[in-house]
Amino acid sequence: MTPYEVEPARMPQPSPSAVPGTVTVGVVQLVSAHGDVPANLAAIEELAVRAAAGGARVVVTPEMALTGYLWPDEDAVRGLAEPVDGPSVRRLTRLCRATGAWLILGMPELDPVLGTLHNSCVLIGPDGPVGAYRKTHPFVADPLWAADGHLPPPVWDTPAGRVAPLICADIDYPEPVRYAALRGADWVALPTAWVEEPAPSATWRLRAWENALPVVAADQAGAERLAGRTVQFSGGSCVLDHTGSVVAALDDGAGAFTATLDLAAARPVRRRLLAARRPAAYRALARTTTWPREARDALVPADSAAEITLAVLHADPGDLPAPPEGTRLAVLPAFHLTGGGPDPDRAQAALARLAAWCAEHGCEAVTSLAVPSDLPSDSPGRARYAVVLVAGEGEIARRHVGHLGPHASWAEPGEEPPRALARPWGVLGLLAGEELEPFEPSRALAVAGADVLAVPATAAWPFPVAFAGTRVPLRPERRRAADPWFAHPARLRAGDSHVWVAFANAGPVPGGVFCPDHVATPRHEALAVRPGWTALRCPLRGPDPFGAACAAKPQLARRRADLFTAPLLAPAEETSS
Repeated sequence: MTPYEVEPARMPQPSPSAVPGTVTVGVVQLVSAHGDVPANLAAIEELAVRAAAGGARVVVTPEMALTGYLWPDEDAVRGLAEPVDGPSVRRLTRLCRATGAWLILGMPELDPVLGTLHNSCVLIGPDGPVGAYRKTHPFVADPLWAADGHLPPPVWDTPAGRVAPLICADIDYPEPVRYAALRGADWVALPTAWVEEPAPSATWRLRAWENALPVVAADQAGAERLAGRTVQFSGGSCVLDHTGSVVAALDDGAGAFTATLDLAAARPVRRRLLAARRPAAYRALARTTTWPREARDALVPADSAAEITLAVLHADPGDLPAPPEGTRLAVLPAFHLTGGGPDPDRAQAALARLAAWCAEHGCEAVTSLAVPSDLPSDSPGRARYAVVLVAGEGEIARRHVGHLGPHASWAEPGEEPPRALARPWGVLGLLAGEELEPFEPSRALAVAGADVLAVPATAAWPFPVAFAGTRVPLRPERRRAADPWFAHPARLRAGDSHVWVAFANAGPVPGGVFCPDHVATPRHEALAVRPGWTALRCPLRGPDPFGAACAAKPQLARRRADLFTAPLLAPAEETSS
């Protein structure tokens, strides 16, 4: 057996104990002195003592807090890397013993057997290191010196509950946080060196919400230079509760703070959320997307237009004005044609009206509505909630919704997984608004090659929320500004999986057309905040950068299906929550 077949720390876990209902956690935000381990240790000790004095039972420090984050090659950082039980960890063990607080330290780890280097974090208690985790999803600078982690995150028993560690870019991918929730974590510790977007990040907030799992993010502040380029860290360290709300945060500069999490309130919400998953519908997630799209299309030719104009409607129920010129696909809110509610008896007439409208305007349309069930397996009188694609010649495709949300009171759930539909312009996926709440349905459609997701909805999410702006000098200047529509779930789903999302909503959450990159600014999206149609021309392939992202889907290629697919597809009874 090699060291790559066991957990890197190879240390016994403490015995599980009763998890408290509420816990106080601490966060250290650091301006690391690049390459100066003694200075960083002194700063960590000062700030961690401050957090411990505020009642923190576990204190989280930033990614690579021990040395600074950016390194041009392995030789530059090797002399600073240490094994998990090295001198820096032993020194901080004394601090834990003196304060009673446990510490999660971000550091470059040296594997003493293989000699490889890893971007790691270590859990330190009063008796020494308890466990370690190696970053599994590298950001662009990590492969210059670090080897990827080979194991999913552990779940550590601590005085502040069961903690799953992730490191920075790990949380860009939805699978690791879902894995932590399924494995029974109470919260996620996120040492990070976040760049390029303001913090507390919309990604962090929505990961907490979609898993009902609090996130404690400790970020680097300040800036570092690599190859003549200045890289500005985002700051914005925070404690997020299980709804994704900010309990406490620090915008810029070094500092420490504490916050209290209500773990008892989070657990039943998380249990309900995880119980609503439908793993059998997510099997597409097991497939690889590492081959370039051009190679796949050469083997199995597929039509794809250079771009498509998508339009979403925001109007009173029943209103159906003419679409904007050039619209190829129009998306209506859920129940828009049946008076704003579930009425299966009106489905046939509503769909006939929509087909005539499509024929008049030369486009296709998507909506969702209640339809009578003709399946013998359904209870008598029960209806189905269906997303329907219509063209001038009539109904083209229908999908019974599997994630029903509040519609479970009147509808039977669909059994079929979301499927990608080949259209003359590209590949389309059909989802209901409730199916954007878990990440798996949209992710599965993206793996299957979808370019566009059409999503009729009646969503009443707690998001988006406003972002007040930041003092951190992020570039371009637009990144620093206030954003009234920050952390929009449809925006994150589009960016996570590099698809265009046409989200037409009848609820209080603004609909819109969202692009395959949720970080890039200025944003290429259109929010439906005024009555009528909101349309956007959407490139589906390069050389436009958003079209190139849609075609290549680089985040999907970098996801670690080897680590997370099996746990995510396992039946619910095989997971612990």
